[in-house]
Amino acid sequence: MGTPVTADGRPLPAGGSPLPFTGRHAELERLRGGLRRPGCRGVVLTGEGGVGKSRLAAEFADEAAAHHRTVRLPVSEAASHVPLAAFAPHLTGPALPGELGRHFQELRQLLAAPAGRPRTLLLVDGLHHLDGSSLTLLSALAADAATGFFLVATLPQDAEWPEALRSLWHQDAVEHLRIGPFDRATTARLLADTLGAPVSAPAVRALWEAGRGNALWTREILRAAVREGTLRPVDEVWCLTGPLDDTLLDAPAEGRFRALPEDRRTLLRLLALCGPLGLADALARVTPEALADLEEERLVTVTEDDRRRRVQLAHPWHALLLRRGTPRLLARSLLLEQAGRVRDHGARRHGDALALARWELDATGTADPELLVRAAGHALDDGDVDTMCRLARAALTQGPHVVAGLLLGEGLGQRGEFGESIPVLERAFGEARTPGEVESAAAALSQHHLYGLGDALAALGVLDRAAGRVGVRPALTACRAGLLSAVGRNDEAAAVLALAEGADPKPGGEDAGGAWTQTDVLLLQAHLRVRLSAGRVDEAVRTGRHAYAVQSGLADRWTAYYPARSLYLVAAALLESGRLDEAERTALEGQEAMRDAVPALTVWFAWVRGRIALERGLVTDALAHFREARALARLCGQAFAEQRALAGLVLAAAQTGRLAPEAEALTPAGPPYSPLCQPDTLRAHGWVLLLRGADGPARELMLGAARAALARGEATVATALLHDVLRWGSAGRGVAAELAAATALVQGSLAEVRAAHAAAVAPAGGPDPAALEAVAERMAALGLHLYAAEAFGEAAGAWRRRDRAASAARAAARALALRGRCQEAATPALAGASAAVPLSARERDIALMAARGRTSREIAEAYVLSVRTVENHLGRIYRKLGVTGRADLADVLLV
Repeated sequence: MGTPVTADGRPLPAGGSPLPFTGRHAELERLRGGLRRPGCRGVVLTGEGGVGKSRLAAEFADEAAAHHRTVRLPVSEAASHVPLAAFAPHLTGPALPGELGRHFQELRQLLAAPAGRPRTLLLVDGLHHLDGSSLTLLSALAADAATGFFLVATLPQDAEWPEALRSLWHQDAVEHLRIGPFDRATTARLLADTLGAPVSAPAVRALWEAGRGNALWTREILRAAVREGTLRPVDEVWCLTGPLDDTLLDAPAEGRFRALPEDRRTLLRLLALCGPLGLADALARVTPEALADLEEERLVTVTEDDRRRRVQLAHPWHALLLRRGTPRLLARSLLLEQAGRVRDHGARRHGDALALARWELDATGTADPELLVRAAGHALDDGDVDTMCRLARAALTQGPHVVAGLLLGEGLGQRGEFGESIPVLERAFGEARTPGEVESAAAALSQHHLYGLGDALAALGVLDRAAGRVGVRPALTACRAGLLSAVGRNDEAAAVLALAEGADPKPGGEDAGGAWTQTDVLLLQAHLRVRLSAGRVDEAVRTGRHAYAVQSGLADRWTAYYPARSLYLVAAALLESGRLDEAERTALEGQEAMRDAVPALTVWFAWVRGRIALERGLVTDALAHFREARALARLCGQAFAEQRALAGLVLAAAQTGRLAPEAEALTPAGPPYSPLCQPDTLRAHGWVLLLRGADGPARELMLGAARAALARGEATVATALLHDVLRWGSAGRGVAAELAAATALVQGSLAEVRAAHAAAVAPAGGPDPAALEAVAERMAALGLHLYAAEAFGEAAGAWRRRDRAASAARAAARALALRGRCQEAATPALAGASAAVPLSARERDIALMAARGRTSREIAEAYVLSVRTVENHLGRIYRKLGVTGRADLADVLLV
């Protein structure tokens, strides 16, 4: 299939080629510190195979070679029995074990640094492969303090240390540096550096879990995934197109399995086929001593799970390789035998139904339909879409089953296969008999029409058909309200809920003395959407958290599927409330609460993280999140979500002063509330017009969209649209009154500072610079750094118009300091801030050093100036900025 390549056409690292060096800066600094410390004679790096010990040591040696003579011993397992093989290239004569004294003197001279020169660095990569004579010689050299060289050695995790090094470690003359696997964030950077483009969050998580943060395993999995097409670029973002299992089968067979005793190999095969087993089941196969040996050899791990000890394979590769090598009849026998054991114990534990259905299906190709459906429900709880689809499909092969159809249809939709999911759900809808079945089928089918195809009319038509069969019921009411709110008809959505019995979501709930139901969740989610759009954002946060808690406790979820669905809306509500840190934490919580196998839902978490980053002014981060959201939406065939992500992408690019080429793909700015042309799409169109110099049309488009939004009960988006116009400067000051009126309808700190911003630019005599500075400080305190920078920039202009040059310079300096936290932001309100700071480049550097606490003498030494000259510079800086001293300087220049 050819050589796998990156996004920019470079071949991926092949064979033994390394990945880019990433994520070991702290470890590098430890090595540098050891080399600088006079009493330190070396550092020993330990860790499991593949984590990058050798790479780190080599990178450090390459770096040190610029100033230190570097000697590398050629160490290998093949030469580990050849006497003095490692030292032979550095000896002038033949390497003879009987002449260690002569060799010691010769190597001592080689490693000793001349007087006044940096010490020599000796690299021994694979200390455990040194033959006995070489190890004796190295120990003697290391113990000789007069030699003065610096040793960098690598050892496998838990390997025995040579006694000489252990003694030096006890004396604090040798440091021990443990190298662990990469965390997920570092793996994300490594993958992006390797592939030359961002990698979606679901792909990062899957690759990190498969490789366990091990650089070697990650490299091999990555190459296989790219070669097989399981990982491929979509709109410049690398995305997974399927599970990694098949790509991992490319790994070579593990010969050590064949060398194991039969009972141990059978246990490993059973773990590979069945997954984690209880400790008792494992001990039914092997003795405690044998199990302990397997754990010590890192073939299995024993963990505590809900007060139950479970045994599992140490690495997913092993499971795949063992399954591949297990004969079909043996696999069938092991699966059915284990299923029998579970049934004999009553099959009462959580997850037993899923395990039994999977084992019996793997063994025989079929299973009881009711068991398959229950198991598919457990797979749904785990967010395992592929298993849910497989089990539900197997149940349907044995005849019609409404719940199986609902589960299969939902799973197919989550994978973006709407061409198949909608017919499956239509069949389930037609076969539904009870009101509950009709409601569930209509809820799923309507969602697929809207979020999959962007067809609101078809979605509402499904609900009409359902109401014609079972009447107006709470679940159908909730679905209708949610869909209407999602497409910008929030006033209609609110009316639908108000007409519903009780208006608030409590039928069957705790207030009625019963248990919470899926219908309650749908109603809570509808209220969440309506309150968020109407500006009741703090209420929306409480409602969304309630919905998440209720849904998480439900036993059945084939109408309200994923609890995490509420969390991205909670994050959006927190954002609109001005609680940005909470919003980010909630978005991350939602990503962790679901499995990455729910691809259609991951779109919305990337989207809301883009929204949060944009409000912070982190426009580059926002672009990355929106690109990821768009790629995932395209991969899943979600036209509705794709347009929302595309609008965010264009909007973020516009706030860097650039017209994104993707702007051409925006839905035309026609009717403002068509499903694919929402207010955020119109907002993006407005910024595009502004960048093209069409200020008047841009303003009219945004005002029209805002007024239409207010007329439809969408106060939240109206305030965003109007505030954008206000941020455009003089062309937008006429909207201050409208913005003030709109923000009065919206809860939270974000609306409050927008209202204060409107008030600060509204006075008859022109913008009030002092009021603008006050609102800018409030914005900065909320983390709205771009808005704060813009408000300070406006204040600078207002001070200049009042001939207050020092005040203007001070405000402009604050604007630039805040702009420094906004990545590449370049909006109209920032344009004049740079010119208003009358500092030369040298003066600005000196001012920043002083603001950060450097003394005049330290500044003078850094710039080779006299202290008097620095003081003169500072005096001019103080006068230009209108400040009295260093403390004020820090307030102006540092954020």
